[in-house]
Amino acid sequence: MAVNRMSRLEVLIGTWNTTGEVLETENAPSTKLIATDIYRWLPGKHFVVHDADARFGVQVARSMEVIGYDPATKKHFAQSYDDQGKAELFDVALRGKNWTIIGESARFNGKFDARNNKLTGLWELKGKNAGWQPWIRLKLARA
Repeated sequence: MAVNRMSRLEVLIGTWNTTGEVLETENAPSTKLIATDIYRWLPGKHFVVHDADARFGVQVARSMEVIGYDPATKKHFAQSYDDQGKAELFDVALRGKNWTIIGESARFNGKFDARNNKLTGLWELKGKNAGWQPWIRLKLARA
């Protein structure tokens, strides 16, 4: 029987209350982030759909991503789409309690707590002048 490489991502499934401290970058001032993140399986459990409804200060941002596994590269990936028309492909990995997301313009490194009910980490944004910059200190708590 084939191994479903997606089963390890069960830890993500559910609704998360997300808060964050958005740090000043070369492109934007600091603010607060409040969001709801929902992760759900597509039927068959070969893909996870992630819907995000966020507020960066007063600015609304909505996005959807699909997380899957590519047997050719033996890597998990996430294809993200947002309400501004931007799409980005990320490499994602869950190693133990560590969750990483790596894209061309943004990357995240976070860690789940012992009970898998909290995820904390840091998003970094690739700047045009300053290279990788700390962007969002993030906390997700299972609802």
